[in-house]
Amino acid sequence: MSRIPLRIQPMTRWSAAVNTVGLLAVGWVLWRVAPETAPWVVWLFGAGLAAWAVRMMLAVRIAADSGDLAPQPDWEAVPAGRPAAGSRGAQAWAAAILLAVMGIAGSLTAVPTQGLGTALLVVAMIMLTGDPAVPSGLWLPAAILGALGVTAGALLTAAGFAGSVTPSALGLITILAALALAVFVGLGRRAQRVLLAERERASAEALRAQAAAHRIAIARDLHDVLAHSLGGLVVQLDAVEALLDAGDTEKAAARVAVARGLAVEGLGEAREAVRALREPEPERGSGSADPVPPAVVESRIRALIAAEQGVRLGVTGFSRPVSAALAEALVRAVQEGLSNARKHAPGAAVQVGLVWHPDRVECTIENPVSAAPAQDRALAATGGGYGLRGVRERFAVLGGTVQAGVEPGASQGQERDADRFVLRAEAPA
Repeated sequence: MSRIPLRIQPMTRWSAAVNTVGLLAVGWVLWRVAPETAPWVVWLFGAGLAAWAVRMMLAVRIAADSGDLAPQPDWEAVPAGRPAAGSRGAQAWAAAILLAVMGIAGSLTAVPTQGLGTALLVVAMIMLTGDPAVPSGLWLPAAILGALGVTAGALLTAAGFAGSVTPSALGLITILAALALAVFVGLGRRAQRVLLAERERASAEALRAQAAAHRIAIARDLHDVLAHSLGGLVVQLDAVEALLDAGDTEKAAARVAVARGLAVEGLGEAREAVRALREPEPERGSGSADPVPPAVVESRIRALIAAEQGVRLGVTGFSRPVSAALAEALVRAVQEGLSNARKHAPGAAVQVGLVWHPDRVECTIENPVSAAPAQDRALAATGGGYGLRGVRERFAVLGGTVQAGVEPGASQGQERDADRFVLRAEAPA
């Protein structure tokens, strides 16, 4: 069975009450003029009223079952798992048949009932042209068929087949004008519904994007905390194990103290990350968004490398205050570079550089490519690539770039022929 692009729009009880009043008023007028019209006119018009009433009851039932009174732009938008008044195909056929009965009855009886049938024709045309699920070009053939039906009813009336009613040219023009007005009203309702659906879709997309950004921020911060603190703990515990095997309990105890400090530091950073995620973002110009002095940035970086072995920091250029976001990004870049060096080049010297250019700040973390055996690089298997992705995301927001890869040449103090792995991040400052 082919898909019919029609449906019964959900209707509120208030709209149903208004339609009921209109239906009863039209029915009462039909009962008053019935003696002056032919029986076929009364029966045909009654069929149109019955179709109107059935469509109204189905619309109220659909609204109550779906719990959604807003017009849906497509059949696919019907909420899954909710009850519906019949299948989609059945609703489509019901909508088509009821509209056809209303349109035929209204157009053929408009002139014989002295314009009373125009109410059915107008309601059917507004329902047809106002539904976004109906192709936009369908209104023209529907309007032409309606006009032909009105003309046919006028010819039957003029021939005396519709009772004692006498047709008039003015009445015919008035009915056709009402038909044209119904088309324009329906098209206006269609545009309003499409606009409403687009706004709701855009709002939903914005909410999904906001939720995705929030999840990414949580994952990025947790990765930064866990990768640095837990990676450092693994290194220290490995060293403790080696020292205990060698019988050097004094140095092993010192390593345990360092491991404890890393654990405390990791817990503190985790709490800070949770606090930052739970609190609203600071407004522009607020005190929490004030520039960060370069000394604070350098001190945070030095605190990171203090617990590492063989890590040197070099600072060049004229330093200046930076935004809090850029300061955080620089610290996280160094943190990620140290974690990568610890994973892939354990025990190798690491060179951290902070270069202040006139228009930007550049941070580099480089270490020689490790040739250590696989058993000495157990942390390498824990990498998932999320750390570098998080660094790129942080600098992308600031208009910066991040590059990571193996470059020829050696770091300072290393063998000349050794290659090096470099993480280079820069952003406007």
